[in-house]
Amino acid sequence: MLPMSPSSAMETPRRFFAPAAPYSRRPPSPPAIIIPGPVVYNNEPIKVVPSYKNVDPASLSLDDLQIITQNGKELIAHDSATNWAYENRRTAQPILDYLYLGPASIARDRQWLRDNGITLLVAARDSRMAGLRLMGVDRVAKELGIQAEHIDVSGHHELIRAFPMAVRKINDHMLSVYRSQAVRDDEGARAQGGDMVIDKANFKRGRVLVFCETGNDRSAGIVIAYLMSVMGMSMVQACQFIHFRRFCVSLDEELKQLLKNYEEILAAQRTVHRHEMDTVAHGPAPSFPTPAKKGKRGIEETMRGDGDDDEMTDPFSMDRDRYIGREAFVPFVDTREVTTEY
Repeated sequence: MLPMSPSSAMETPRRFFAPAAPYSRRPPSPPAIIIPGPVVYNNEPIKVVPSYKNVDPASLSLDDLQIITQNGKELIAHDSATNWAYENRRTAQPILDYLYLGPASIARDRQWLRDNGITLLVAARDSRMAGLRLMGVDRVAKELGIQAEHIDVSGHHELIRAFPMAVRKINDHMLSVYRSQAVRDDEGARAQGGDMVIDKANFKRGRVLVFCETGNDRSAGIVIAYLMSVMGMSMVQACQFIHFRRFCVSLDEELKQLLKNYEEILAAQRTVHRHEMDTVAHGPAPSFPTPAKKGKRGIEETMRGDGDDDEMTDPFSMDRDRYIGREAFVPFVDTREVTTEY
């Protein structure tokens, strides 16, 4: 009998064992994020009032928020599905009274840009296509005398770093347009210290168009991030609001997970910065003794229900079915036939 080669010896066990269930080598996918339909009756619109308590004070002051939102003007979105037509996807819709979302083709429509008073173009494009100038609108912007910005990312995974930059570009433009129209007061002195005098009869507000190839994914993500950052909406609220405005918006699972992560980042930043500002204004909070930490409970203690936690507050008391009555599972089974010698 010839001896087996080392490679054959290594492969032999694989013939005798098989997986007991299908499995994959990739990491497990996170749970799908379901965006529920808004709770409205009789085709009522979605109404949202901007609140400064939901905004990061380090990124936007109360005065700046009032300038951008016109003193907290109520936001209203009607369900566009009732009168949506396929052709509407080729134009842009106003998500806010100063913020539009649409495809790249509308950014080259000079007449539309003039009619809607657009003062800033924000292109969300693939960085690999930036050199080809497929979505370049600099010539159109220069011709119309408006500003153009580009948010270049190679994929959705880079958007979360681009969100703050895009939000800042839009806010800076809105504030710049407002402050550039400050006029002289009755005494002929220039308004100073943020106490600006605006000629309401001739004032022209800034307006921004955010776009990508289709106006339905990458640029939609930027606008949703803007609604969360500036208007204080949750991720679900922002998705519902933008879908009411532009019915053809389509968010894949990767983009929704990204926006959910960004929502958590905003919440953490808001909490930290408000605590820092309160500390500066009122001094550090009194310290209290830190309770002694208990060791981590093992599975046996968890199953017995031991410990100081009340059964109603014990997180495992509502989850005992996960441990009780569960059948044993063996990941691999032996496929060799068992023979009996007499």
